[in-house]
Amino acid sequence: MSAPIAPSLPEFIATELLPFRIEVAQTEADFRLACRARTIAYGKHLPEFGAAMQNPDVDDQSGDCTVLLAISKLDGSCLGTVRIQTTDTGQLRLEDSFQLPKALKQGKVAEISRLAIPSRANSLALRLMLIKAAYWHCRFHQVARIFFCVRYPVDRQYKRFDLEDVLPAGEFVPMKHIGMIAHRVLWFDSLDIEHKWIHTGNPLHQVYFLTHHPDLLNNIQARTMVLDEPLSLISNG
Repeated sequence: MSAPIAPSLPEFIATELLPFRIEVAQTEADFRLACRARTIAYGKHLPEFGAAMQNPDVDDQSGDCTVLLAISKLDGSCLGTVRIQTTDTGQLRLEDSFQLPKALKQGKVAEISRLAIPSRANSLALRLMLIKAAYWHCRFHQVARIFFCVRYPVDRQYKRFDLEDVLPAGEFVPMKHIGMIAHRVLWFDSLDIEHKWIHTGNPLHQVYFLTHHPDLLNNIQARTMVLDEPLSLISNG
């Protein structure tokens, strides 16, 4: 399958094709692929929780959630999955266990969860691209703040993202929607993160903002940049 044609991008944006594509789950078969990936990935460290994820749950096909799948271009297998819940009026699933401060609930917010990669092969690249796809999906839908719930010791892997803790001193909270397992609640501002990474010299800025991956959600990054351009012209005018 040929790569989708991207909208016009600035010359400083490089384009990189991936050995997989990330797309939105739409059919029952798609959701089954996501569940299988979750069962295998979570079952390695949390057997009981992994076993409980063999079937789609009520959130998978709800109106405020989007499930993404990383699909191999070689054989069509599911390499990983992640889920995004977006809301501007209701509660995020994490708020079944912890009430977010009102200041962080202004505008549209999202929770990225159910990140699952069954195989260790290329797991770092897959993790980065699944989160990048989720990020640009949120940016496209004008989400203001994005939240993660991460357990120990997986939380160490998120240091590279320069996220903020909602609770002081990295406190962990048992999460009802994640098997009552204790998690840290992390967040970032979807627009400010780009400027933050420039200021701190975070190498993820190159990957997330200066490299275009057309295999992510049918050019979601390029399509979002085109939508953002009039706003940039107004703000800089």
